[in-house]
Amino acid sequence: MSGLSTAARLLILRRDEGVPLPKKMDQEISSAINRALTHTKVPPHIRNMNAMKNSNGAFVAITHHNPTAAMALDYCEVIINAARTVDKGVNKVEENQSWVRQKVHAVHS
Repeated sequence: MSGLSTAARLLILRRDEGVPLPKKMDQEISSAINRALTHTKVPPHIRNMNAMKNSNGAFVAITHHNPTAAMALDYCEVIINAARTVDKGVNKVEENQSWVRQKVHAVHS
């Protein structure tokens, strides 16, 4: 099973910087999200494998191999509410944005 690229499977959980970061483990957010998705009867393939804090203080969650982050975003309220049981600062969830750098060369006429 090849699955999707990691970038297509990343969910970014943004947080209010004014709320202190919890001392709880990153895995607790992942577990809370999965429990809430199961409890609300979201299709079983939409679950996350792991969550971790990035250098900006946001949590990054990665879905299992086949669902995309966009598919998981259909349940963003469930995800936010579940994450807030662990970290009250979580206020937004979005998919990873890949930025492409291009060089543009001018053509003089």
